[in-house]
Amino acid sequence: MGPVSPVFAGRAAELAALRAAHDRARAGEAAAVLIAAEAGGGKTRLVEEFTRDVRAVTGGCLDLGAANLPYAPFTAILRRLGRDAVTALMPAAALPELARLMPALSAGAPPPDEGAGRMRLFEHVLTLAERLGAREPAVLVVEDAHWADGSTRDLLSFLFRNPPRPRVLLVVTFRPEEPAARALFAELGRLPHVARLDLPPLTVAEVADQVRGILGAADHATVRDVHARGGGNPLFVETLVADPGEALPGTLRDLLLARVARLPEAARAALRAASAAGDRVGHALLAAVTGRTDAELSEALRPAVEHGLLAADGDGYAFRHALIREAVHGDLLPGERAALHRRYAETIERAPELSDAPSGALAVHWEWCGDPAKALAAAWRAAGERRAATAYAEQLTLLERVLALWDEVPGAAGLTGLTRSRLLETAAETACTAGDPRRGLPLVQRALDAADPARSPAEAARLHALRATLRAYQGHDGELDDLREAVRLAAASPPDRVRTLAHLASRLLVHGAMDEGERLGREALELADAAGLAPRNGGLEFIVAAATARDGDGDTAPLERLRSSGLDVSERVRVLNTLAHARLNTGRAAEALALAGDGIDAAEDAGLVHSAGLAPAVNQVEALYRLGRWDEAAEILARRLDRHHGPAFRLQMMIWRIALLAARGTGPAPDPEALAVPLGAGSPQTVLPLAQMIIEWRLAEEDRPAAWAAADAVLRHPRLTVQPCHLWPLLEAAARAGGPRSSEIAALAARTPTATPVAAAYKATVTALTGGPADTDAVIRTWERLDLPYPLARALFDAACADLARGDRTRAAARLQRAARIADRLGAAPLARRISERARRAGLAGTAGGPLTARESEVVRLLARGRSNREIAEELVISPKTASVHVSNILAKLGVGSRGEAAAAARDRGLA
Repeated sequence: MGPVSPVFAGRAAELAALRAAHDRARAGEAAAVLIAAEAGGGKTRLVEEFTRDVRAVTGGCLDLGAANLPYAPFTAILRRLGRDAVTALMPAAALPELARLMPALSAGAPPPDEGAGRMRLFEHVLTLAERLGAREPAVLVVEDAHWADGSTRDLLSFLFRNPPRPRVLLVVTFRPEEPAARALFAELGRLPHVARLDLPPLTVAEVADQVRGILGAADHATVRDVHARGGGNPLFVETLVADPGEALPGTLRDLLLARVARLPEAARAALRAASAAGDRVGHALLAAVTGRTDAELSEALRPAVEHGLLAADGDGYAFRHALIREAVHGDLLPGERAALHRRYAETIERAPELSDAPSGALAVHWEWCGDPAKALAAAWRAAGERRAATAYAEQLTLLERVLALWDEVPGAAGLTGLTRSRLLETAAETACTAGDPRRGLPLVQRALDAADPARSPAEAARLHALRATLRAYQGHDGELDDLREAVRLAAASPPDRVRTLAHLASRLLVHGAMDEGERLGREALELADAAGLAPRNGGLEFIVAAATARDGDGDTAPLERLRSSGLDVSERVRVLNTLAHARLNTGRAAEALALAGDGIDAAEDAGLVHSAGLAPAVNQVEALYRLGRWDEAAEILARRLDRHHGPAFRLQMMIWRIALLAARGTGPAPDPEALAVPLGAGSPQTVLPLAQMIIEWRLAEEDRPAAWAAADAVLRHPRLTVQPCHLWPLLEAAARAGGPRSSEIAALAARTPTATPVAAAYKATVTALTGGPADTDAVIRTWERLDLPYPLARALFDAACADLARGDRTRAAARLQRAARIADRLGAAPLARRISERARRAGLAGTAGGPLTARESEVVRLLARGRSNREIAEELVISPKTASVHVSNILAKLGVGSRGEAAAAARDRGLA
């Protein structure tokens, strides 16, 4: 009997957890499983046992360094599905993109990547998984993800955060001790639909089962010795009992090599040759390297397979465990290792079809055998292949390898066709595309240090623009300085100047500098026309139109004209989104919702819903919030915030989660990262709305000092006034907080322009809140006309307070009652509390309420029996916080100020 136990020892609970996750996936729920264990801990055996009776497709990550194919496990999954199955599942337009993973899918080359290629590829993989599961339940398995390249890790993260439905289960195995895996899988393991299984060591009883399966019997002494020495690791157990009659050496490496040493010499030689290829090697490649015929190689390797050291894998062989390969390769003498790698390099160079990734493999093998010139040339070719596959992180790694070998190769410039400076620039551009400023900034700085602006101003301009982009990733203040310097350096070259002007103008819009952005955008358009360049160079028409719109304060007609012109998908989505933003800022939320929906639909049709579709999704949530459709907004927020998105998008969405929390008084807490954002710096279009919502949330929590602190921080922002559309709602929130800055807020309001009725309504509100005269009736009419319920309810409450101050109790009562009805319909508990309290203090109790909901009726009956919030929560199986919100709503609706008064009122009205 071979050393692999036919008995599946232990892991019953983990197997049950996998089956439970599969049941959830079959029911249409999102489900994924992470399986973590040390090397040899039994991950693969558990997956094999689980997938024995389910439909599963598996791909594995390999430890081959630069020789790895990017997205290797997904390429393997596509190949195992087969070309016919993939083409039957996917539309023809998707096949050229998926051909980046499986070239046989399309005869032509993949389409050029204009910046969205990687995201389109990710979306096509997601669609393939969903269509695969639509036919019958499917399990996608990625093994050994601790070796995943950066692009594979990104795709895994995307799939986990955008779980494919219906009836698809993702299963990923990894070693938690590997640094590259630890952070990613710790983060993914916190997602609500992900189960993480950490495989513990086998118990003594489980080791006994495993030994019994291998040997046919298991005496107590052997089991105790094997368990003690192997620590319950299944691979160690197999290794320790492979030959119980022999003295066992002490280290794992020696144990593994002892198993190899028992093989015939032909098998040992073939195994050593296979180890130089990595964890897996094709039969034809290994035969060519060893010089054996097919039959001779099969015969030589059969003992290694029978002894559980190697496994047949498709058209080749894989080491049954990476530790075995590491031990065999590490045992080679330096001369043996170099000779083997040279034979691989020469073989692949003669017959590249024998390798899945010939250029990457050549880079590794030539370097191992000490030929830097050939290693550099191969790494350069492999970098180009990685770019074509949209594997930018791996392209960057290879370019860094080329730079590291540069000084060892006298003819490096001839081999690459680039100067060292241009190579540095290319590597920095790749880091930019990969979104990795940490690696990109040192590269562009080295290029800048070597550049001569006097001799080559165009090169220096490009480098400054590139550094600006990398700095923008980090929120670096020097971004605009770099772009201004790039514009100055590009003065003599119209194409370069148009490009840098467009770049600067677009970033000025992000920073809120609309006037300068429009002026520079128009200058670039005029220069492009004069030079005969394409008028849309850098999206110039869009930049000028967006600047002219002034967030809705200006003229949106140019954007409307662009909308009806022939635009590509990305430009169309940008135009629709900018129009939605302008409509929101002028109070036309229903129109904004329709525009945002059109943008999302356009992105989805193009397979870009997770990239181009993100910005309109933010405006969609804001529009729903403004319209009082809070349940819909909350549902979209919950769905979107559980998915794979960058920090900028998450922060934008978190602003509206805080807004709902402030308005409702209940809901998910904001992410700590959102609250840690410095409010005195950064983009005004992000920081000002964030500060506004934090102030409102703190006020709803009745934490006025925290609200004052947030207002104090944001009012120090150096670009506070550049975008009035974001400043006005912030000033209203700060005015409601009151505090020591009230006079400063009033002065700001007095000098901030009011280009729209919405701005005028905000100004009147801020003026009234800071003690000045204001037309509150005009504010009410504005919100009524725009049909925005929450601002209307607050305006009615403010007007009622002003009525009471003037002694007009009848009008105040009517307004309080109307405001209370709106607050009740919205579920705006904090506002309802304020309305009730003001009515009670004015002696207008009973005028501010609305009918109790079914849940509130349950709560009021328990309240009348003297139950505490905690006791109410326990009896109704809700949280104490939710019980507290219900009690606050009841106090508001009954127009009372205490629990005792509420209990009495409920009994008087027959509610309890």
